[in-house]
Amino acid sequence: MKLVIPGRPVPAQRMTQKSKWTKRAKKSLDYQEKVAWEWKAKARGLKLQGPLKLSCSFYFNDKRHGDLSNLVKAVEDGLQYGNAFENDKQIKRYGDSGIFFDDNPRAEIKIEEVK
Repeated sequence: MKLVIPGRPVPAQRMTQKSKWTKRAKKSLDYQEKVAWEWKAKARGLKLQGPLKLSCSFYFNDKRHGDLSNLVKAVEDGLQYGNAFENDKQIKRYGDSGIFFDDNPRAEIKIEEVK
């Protein structure tokens, strides 16, 4: 399944009880919710089973971006929140992932079941 999440990708933030109310944390949680809604709209109830492979390409229109691992984590958390799979521990492999520059900021996600 392929998804395109329009808009600037937002990295996951490590949150404590106190820091989860910060502007940066709220922005991260909002992005994860956006990923969840995109999954729900496209997948229409599909829940992936077994081991999974995830590939993520993140496009920015400037040189300001988070690190790749936190960007991928935001996508994983959003997909789990959107019921794409039961637990992100199901992701056993990563495909081609990276940060790229383009005038159209977005995240392109590909997730598939693997044997």
